[in-house]
Amino acid sequence: MNKKTFLLLLFILTMAVGVVIKNPFILNMLSMAALTLIVVTGLNLLLGFAGQISLGHAGFVALGAYISSLLSVKLGINPWAAIFIAVLVSSLFGAIIGYPTLKLKSHYLAMATLAIGEIIHIVVNNYVELTGGPQGFSGMPMLSLFGFMLDNETKFYFFIWPVTFLLILLSVNLVESRFGRAYKAIKSKENAAYAFGVNVHMYKVFIFTVSVFYASLAGALYAFYIGFISPSSFGLTQSIDYIVMVVIGGMGNFFGIFFTTIILSVLPNILTSIEDYWPIVNGLLLIFAMMVIPNGMKRLFSWIK
Repeated sequence: MNKKTFLLLLFILTMAVGVVIKNPFILNMLSMAALTLIVVTGLNLLLGFAGQISLGHAGFVALGAYISSLLSVKLGINPWAAIFIAVLVSSLFGAIIGYPTLKLKSHYLAMATLAIGEIIHIVVNNYVELTGGPQGFSGMPMLSLFGFMLDNETKFYFFIWPVTFLLILLSVNLVESRFGRAYKAIKSKENAAYAFGVNVHMYKVFIFTVSVFYASLAGALYAFYIGFISPSSFGLTQSIDYIVMVVIGGMGNFFGIFFTTIILSVLPNILTSIEDYWPIVNGLLLIFAMMVIPNGMKRLFSWIK
């Protein structure tokens, strides 16, 4: 079974879940998992296929959320137009900062992306007059599609999951194109890719920009769905969570990441007694994955088989 057929089956299953389950709490958890999956899919392109790490991805999610919210609430711009502008500005920002940053390698790149994420977090936390600071920002209008208001968990569920699957499909197509082959070459042997005429640096900047696009889009949709955003949702801990989901799911493995992201997004809401200790759990899971199943769920599936 090829990837696209399996993706179609997953889509049908996901839609069936939305039809069968009527509990708003469960639908809300799954919708939040879909938003997280958008971010993780973009990060998987960067980390899993291009071999470039980002420890500040929550900062780009914050960019999409705050820019779109401010445009809509402060300037009265249509929410969809605000989302489009926010994603465009965030992607442009990603390209601009990615150009010098992606000349770095290894832990230097990790520290640079960590710094970028933390700078964004500090700005939205301290610019109280504009962003509301630690108290958060609210007042975003509900999204509507062709006059159909997305004003409850069921409606948003049937909106966000098709969008999520479309973005996963775009990622699969990108990986299976000549661009994908170039990124695999860059990840395995960067010097060899350069020797064969691949513009390594520009390819890195492009995939970084795509990853920022995914993150900022998820952030913007999150802001209008929840109606409230605060800096605490976009800190370093959240960036680490995204990394954990990619690593445990299996870097470059779309479907392992699909299931891992849903599980790790839903569990903290179910196991509320250990919610405060979830960063510790994530850290232990990351250590376990790196030591025992370095290829993530793909390796685990092969063991089970």
